Amino acid sequence: MKLKIMTFNIQHGRNHNFKGDVIDLPAMAQNIREQNPDICGLNEVRNGSEEDHTTGRSNQALFFQNELGGNAKFGKAIDIHGYEYGNAIWSKHNIQSIEVIPVPEVEIKTEGYYENRCVIKTEYFIEDKKLTVLNSHFGLAKGEPDNAVDTVLSLASDIEGPLVLMGDFNMTPDNPLIKKLSEVFTDSHASVGKDVLTFPSHAPEIRIDYIFVRDAKVLDANTISKVVSDHYAITADIEI
Repeated sequence: MKLKIMTFNIQHGRNHNFKGDVIDLPAMAQNIREQNPDICGLNEVRNGSEEDHTTGRSNQALFFQNELGGNAKFGKAIDIHGYEYGNAIWSKHNIQSIEVIPVPEVEIKTEGYYENRCVIKTEYFIEDKKLTVLNSHFGLAKGEPDNAVDTVLSLASDIEGPLVLMGDFNMTPDNPLIKKLSEVFTDSHASVGKDVLTFPSHAPEIRIDYIFVRDAKVLDANTISKVVSDHYAITADIEI
């Protein structure tokens, strides 16, 4: 069975083709629609109660579900400015289960901007095959990336069968922690020789967005070189 996986940091829907914090969720949805993925992980997603999707305080996961069809689920990492903030997952397929796992806090917060993080774990049964997906946005402060990597590796050790790990990991491919993940997972882009830069979208300098797989074959991987958010979206075609 072949599937197309996508990961996209939407920066709460801010359209980087305009100055200021212009929230443009339809543009984010169109970027996903054009790629036609089976499953798309979303980072920096807001979850609020307002109906106006131009404010950024609305239920953004629900917006994508209404706009694209399929199913979308939100996973809270923190509360901020009166709304919830975290990650989300959108899928053409039924999401059989969802679990939001917090990344343990670092013991001493002494360096950089600190923000609690989480991992969304979702399970699917597609054509009688089970697939597990982990979606996350790793932290920047000292100790945060280590805790995030330890968390996903611990989760992976208890998961049987095909597994996708994706998101904005805030680390370049030469980081020892990415190499640690590569001991368990296959980096989709590196495996097909397409290690393309993803951030910042207006003039990419680094690659910090990833789709890793385990017990699945990577058929192709691409970077969507289109300015919408501050990150390029990436995709991977896999077979399980």
